[in-house]
Amino acid sequence: MNKQGLLPLLLLASAGFITLLPASVAADMTLQMCINCHGQDGRGGDAITPIIAGLTEVVHEDALYAYMDGDRTCALVPIMCKMAQKLSEDQVVSLAAHFAALPFAPANEEFDTTLADQGKAINERDCAICHGGDEPGDPESGILHGQRKGYLRLALQQYAAGERKQLPAMQKKTTALSADDIEALVNFYASFRN
Repeated sequence: MNKQGLLPLLLLASAGFITLLPASVAADMTLQMCINCHGQDGRGGDAITPIIAGLTEVVHEDALYAYMDGDRTCALVPIMCKMAQKLSEDQVVSLAAHFAALPFAPANEEFDTTLADQGKAINERDCAICHGGDEPGDPESGILHGQRKGYLRLALQQYAAGERKQLPAMQKKTTALSADDIEALVNFYASFRN
């Protein structure tokens, strides 16, 4: 199908009519909407789009359900929450499986080694109990280690300001983070390579 033929279908999908289409077409269109921001490879194309390739299916499903339920906000990209709220359970499972099957690769952005060392100490003190593993395959460390600095910075700032829903134990840690602590953590997580 050419781009002109696809545009009306994408508009129908974004307007909530995706369920009127055959299941295979609806699934392809749902995936395409995710790929528009997160990329064919799940690595996104800008500083605030997280790398989602290779995260476990459980991590993906939890995130999508949190967007659907309103437990997670989409302040910078409101269309994502609108799209997530229209997903069926089968679509959530399918999307999670698709992006989990892609190989993880860290952003490999530049980082400050002094700040990374400071961030390592903060991580060990406050974060490692839940986000501890240093292996890319670790489901929790994959959320942070090797992620994009812009995304990490924004997320940590939102957590520290209480603007993003989190578990009470995490909130005790994040609301105590200073701007310098956040920058140190960002550089620590950015320091991870293949």
